[in-house]
Amino acid sequence: MTTETGKFEKFGSEWWNPAGRLFSLHMINPLRFEYFAARAGALEGRRTLDVGCGGGLLSEKFAQAGAVVTGIDLSPAAIEAAAKHAAETGLHINYRVASASMLCLENPAPFDIIICAEVLEHVDDLRGMLCDTLSMLKKGGLFFFSTINRTLKARILALTVAEDILRMVPRGTHDYKRFIRPSELSRLLAENGVTVREIKGMTYDPLRMEFKVSGDPSVNYLGYAEKEG
Repeated sequence: MTTETGKFEKFGSEWWNPAGRLFSLHMINPLRFEYFAARAGALEGRRTLDVGCGGGLLSEKFAQAGAVVTGIDLSPAAIEAAAKHAAETGLHINYRVASASMLCLENPAPFDIIICAEVLEHVDDLRGMLCDTLSMLKKGGLFFFSTINRTLKARILALTVAEDILRMVPRGTHDYKRFIRPSELSRLLAENGVTVREIKGMTYDPLRMEFKVSGDPSVNYLGYAEKEG
């Protein structure tokens, strides 16, 4: 049986191939960064943690904007690809093969920003993972997220259409039972003193073959939350 981490272990250097099997991540990466950066404000010097960073696509965007970035992932192959690409581009990013629970045991200095992008739907213990993750966010800090809603529409578009028909992501990448309703995510965040400030849709336009931020969160959605001071 393939583990959630194992699904991504096989990609290796393909993380940075915009025409490879992960091309859809390259399609949404500028969009989600622009959304997050607009809500974060100036990123220079901001301590940022990218949980489930994969090959580092989003980590590099934050580092390029001046953030002090730590990226963690359970896939050694992904972290190797991330570190190699960062070295090639001259970026200083602290990449670690680690989970949020492993990192929080080290009692790091609180982060100004924590990102969980395209990872929440792959977590076995979402409540525990968010508890560990958000314990590392400073008061007044921002939590950025993007994931998939658990709706019939998402089941059709994110699984049947995206995986089986359009092959936008490799078949078997997602499991409908792991999809997360915004209300569920908001409740879990509130349990950790973190309040959702905004949720938006990330909608695919098949005519233009591109994603856009929209008011429809019924399939893919993104947003941000703030830890109470």
